[in-house]
Amino acid sequence: MPQGLWPSLRASFQQVQRQWLALVVVGSLALNGCSVEKARSLQSAANQFRNESLAAIDAIDTLHKRELEAPPRSTAEIRQSFITRILNSKSELNSRLIEAAIDPYQPPQVTEWDTFITDLRSQYEGFAAIFEQLEGGTIVGKDEVRKSAEYARTLTVQMALLADALNKNPPILTQYRASVIIKLKKLRQDYQTVIVKLKAREQDPYSGSESLQQLNQQKSDMENRAGELMGEWQAVKQEEQRLLETTVAQCMKAVVIGKELIEIANRYEEVNLNQLNTAITRILTNASALTGRNYDGVKQRSTRILNELQTDPLWSNVTRTVLDQVNNATRTRSQSQN
Repeated sequence: MPQGLWPSLRASFQQVQRQWLALVVVGSLALNGCSVEKARSLQSAANQFRNESLAAIDAIDTLHKRELEAPPRSTAEIRQSFITRILNSKSELNSRLIEAAIDPYQPPQVTEWDTFITDLRSQYEGFAAIFEQLEGGTIVGKDEVRKSAEYARTLTVQMALLADALNKNPPILTQYRASVIIKLKKLRQDYQTVIVKLKAREQDPYSGSESLQQLNQQKSDMENRAGELMGEWQAVKQEEQRLLETTVAQCMKAVVIGKELIEIANRYEEVNLNQLNTAITRILTNASALTGRNYDGVKQRSTRILNELQTDPLWSNVTRTVLDQVNNATRTRSQSQN
């Protein structure tokens, strides 16, 4: 994905990194007057939340890299491109120019992005790791549990806003689109040249070195090639939609689990083991139903949950704070796509 959105979001995530790690103590409340079995049930759900969140981060990272990468080229295409670039270049010949002529489409190395993704992953890994302290008998008070739920809200809101930002600003495979456009421009130029020759042949049957049959064959071949390039363009658009659907769905799985786990944490002492297991099963079942195959439903759910986060007094303050940061970053990203 273009670089504008992510550095700003990284700063937002880093502000709550230490707080986010504190969320992991939610599971430990089971040992403060609650059964080990309840604690382990919540631990299992927390691990699932970690797994879905890490999968969402991987999907976001993959989407970002796909937006920057160039389409694959054959050996013949690489060779011809090298010849054209080198022989037409007026710059001083050196190793850098040669390497650029061989592969001019290397995506930029964005250290800040890599750090952002690493930091993000570490937060979720830390979340799951501290749950292992349940086996060691860690005791956490009620006030700490409530406080940790506040931290959980921040990360859940950020994941929801990431999904919303992707919905509003879908991925664009810039270099894939550019490749098709370049081919179409060249094809159109060649096609119009053939049309001029055909018109000249109508006026003078003996003009030019190519026969009427050859010109008509070239015209037909170019029209077929235009149809093939239309297919290439549609394939690029379909891949963009697939990336959007699968990434948003994965983000929303994490949001659904995170949001409902917080609600469980707030009622933890009020529910028994059976009620807890039933609630966790329902949460995981609802989350698993969110896939790219039912994107319209996922998008509607994303909108509904975000509206809830913006209006619910328990969530609205966090949502407003993070929303401002994401909106600013999204505007920057939109400008870079134009």
